[in-house]
Amino acid sequence: MPESGFVRLGCAKADITPQHPLPLAGFAHRSGNYERIDKPLYARILFFAPGENRQALIVSADLLSWGDEITDKLKSALGKRWGLTNNQIVLHATHSHSGPQTAGGYTELLGEPDSGYVALLQQRILEAVERAAAAPEHVYPERGSGRCELGVYRRKRADGLIRMAPNPDVPIDHDVSVVRYAAADGRAKAVLVHYACHPTVSGDNTLSPEYPGVAMEAVEQSLGGEAVSVFLQGACADVRPALVRDGEFYRGGYAEVEAIGRKLADEVVAILAKPMTRLAPGSLAARSALVPLRLQEPPSREQAAKWAYPIEGDAGVPNSPQPAPPGAAVQGGAVKQLAPDANVLKAWSRHLIDRDKLSMDSVELKLGYVELAEGFALLCANAEMSGEYGAYLKSRFAGRVLPVCYCDGMLGYVCTAEQLAEGGYEAVDYIYYFGLPAPLAPEAEEAIRTAMEELVHGR
Repeated sequence: MPESGFVRLGCAKADITPQHPLPLAGFAHRSGNYERIDKPLYARILFFAPGENRQALIVSADLLSWGDEITDKLKSALGKRWGLTNNQIVLHATHSHSGPQTAGGYTELLGEPDSGYVALLQQRILEAVERAAAAPEHVYPERGSGRCELGVYRRKRADGLIRMAPNPDVPIDHDVSVVRYAAADGRAKAVLVHYACHPTVSGDNTLSPEYPGVAMEAVEQSLGGEAVSVFLQGACADVRPALVRDGEFYRGGYAEVEAIGRKLADEVVAILAKPMTRLAPGSLAARSALVPLRLQEPPSREQAAKWAYPIEGDAGVPNSPQPAPPGAAVQGGAVKQLAPDANVLKAWSRHLIDRDKLSMDSVELKLGYVELAEGFALLCANAEMSGEYGAYLKSRFAGRVLPVCYCDGMLGYVCTAEQLAEGGYEAVDYIYYFGLPAPLAPEAEEAIRTAMEELVHGR
C-alpha cells in the first residue's frame, strides 16, 4: 500500500479516576462525596501526525465538561511541548454526569472543581499525550455506520408548559458513525465512535464513565485490548436515555449503565465486522470561530438582590405577583414558564451578583473545525447543542461533517429559536445552574447556522 494512503497516529489512555472521593458534577440533587467507584474514568488520546507541520490532537475524557481554566492551561502546555496551535487541539468531554467537576463558572448547585483533582487531571493528560507522541504508527482510516436506539426526545408540552418528559413523536438522531484507523496488517489501532445521547442513565452518587465509557471499554476488549476507542458526543441537548416507566423518565443504576453501554458497543462491533469505506488521509486542516450570541434582558440588580437575600414577606420572592425571573417571560410573556425553586433562585442570584454578571449582554460560542480525512471532519462546540443543529450539519454536508459538543469549555445550552419560544429547561431553566443572567435571544440560531457554514467552507 503506498505511503500516501496512510496517516501517522499515536494513541494512549490515561486513568483520570480521582485519588480520593469528591463531589460529583451534573445533578443538583446529590450531596457529599461519591460513595463508591463503579468503574474508573479515562481520557483517551489520538495524536495525528505528531511532530509534523500538520498535526491534530483529540482528547476525549469521561467528564461532564472541561473548565475554561484547565482548557487554557492544557492548550498552552501542549502548544509549548509539541508546537500545536489551539485550533489543532480538541479537549472533548463525553458529558458523563457521574464524574468530578472541572469548571468553576457554574452556580454552586452543579458543584465546584477540586484544585487537587484538576492538577492531577492535567498531569495525567500531558503524560498520556507524551506516550502517544512517542509511538506513532502509519494507519489508514475506514468509515462505517449503523443505528442504535438508546435515546428519546425529552421535551413535551403538558398543561401549557414544556416539561422534561419522553416525547417519541419527535424524531431524533439514532445514527452511529464509526471510523477505524487500521495499521498495515489490518489491526485496529484506534476507533472513533460518534453518537448523540445524554449520559444520564444513573443519578446515583457513584463514580463511573456512564454508558460511553462502558461502551468504549467493551469495544477495546473486542479488538484485543490494545486499540483505543474514543467516544465523541454529538448534539444531544434535548435527547435523554429512553428509561421510561408509565410515560415518565426514571433513573437507573449501574446495571442499566452497563446494559445501555453494551448495547452501543454491540452495534459498534457489528459495524466494524462489516465492509467499511476507505477514506483518503485528510489535510488535518484546523480552524475556529468565535460567535457572539446576544442574551435577553437580565434582571435588575435590585431585583436580583431581592432574590439573593429575601426578606420574609417580601413581594420580590418567587410565586409573588412581582416580576418573575428572565425565562418566565420569554419574548414578552408569550411563554408560560414556572419560576424556579426559591433556593435555586437564591443561589443563582448570588452567583450573578458576586461575579458581576448582571451586565452581561452576550456569550461567545466557540466553534472548531478539524478535518481528519477526506470527506470526514468534526465541527466542535463549547456548548450543549440541540439535536436540530446536528441534523442541519449532517444534512447540509451529506454526513461529511459531524457535530461534536462539550469541547474546550462549556457555556451552557444552545437551542433553536422555536425551542426558545416554547420555553423549558434547555431554553430557559438551565441558566439557573450554568450561571447566565438570561436566556439566549432568538436570533442566536441564525447566527450559529451562518457561522457553521462559513467555518466549514473556510470563509
